Amino acid sequence: MSRPTVRVGSPYTRAALESQPLPFRVRIASSKHDIQRVCQHRGQAYARHQPGLVERLSLGQPEADDLRDDIVLVMAESHEDGSILGSLRLSTNINTPLRFEREFDLPPQFHGRSMMEAGRMVTQNGPLGRMVVPAMIKVTSLVSHRVGTDYVLLIARAPLDRMYKAWQFEDVFQGQKVVTSAQPGVPVTLFSMDIEQVDHRLRTAQCPIYQFMAETHHPDIELDYDFIHQRFNVPRSERMSRQETEPAQ
Repeated sequence: MSRPTVRVGSPYTRAALESQPLPFRVRIASSKHDIQRVCQHRGQAYARHQPGLVERLSLGQPEADDLRDDIVLVMAESHEDGSILGSLRLSTNINTPLRFEREFDLPPQFHGRSMMEAGRMVTQNGPLGRMVVPAMIKVTSLVSHRVGTDYVLLIARAPLDRMYKAWQFEDVFQGQKVVTSAQPGVPVTLFSMDIEQVDHRLRTAQCPIYQFMAETHHPDIELDYDFIHQRFNVPRSERMSRQETEPAQ
């Protein structure tokens, strides 16, 4: 598969009509301390609904995928006390095949296409946590557009699957539940979103989330696209070569 072309701008055709603050800051987890905080919160979030999974997968600690040099962890921090309200792990098949490519026979439309997985999305209980979910989906759409991926893939268990259907994600296997290594033993729905079609699909369906996604600028969503570009678009061999030639600090 050829490397995707980096895009500029937004996946949406309409410009933002207003600027709206959020009660939290969304940023990239950029340090070991950030990663540890994200994973501790993730373990607590999974423990509310799937405590057995937390023990089996040690979800309170960083997974191997969290420490890869070609992933991006996104975190939402409360403005009030700095606590983590939610997080998300983004990975692409630009350097490494997605777990869904390894575990399933995906339909032909996905063959040879660049894809991003939005995984391990967790949020705090309560109103603030519910606000984090659309913010994370907005981040996913913006990042996937900028790095040039064709599709976003994610999984959801019931009843959260109804939310993604309402947001115009497509059920990849048309009603058939699957089980993945991300949540062993838990039937989930695999969803996809065609990034080039996201604007059209949301507008055609008159989806209420479109205003949040496209027509509102959120200054509290802070994305370091230079960091993202290095993680997703620069080949590992090139990154390693740069590290070898850079003088020690």
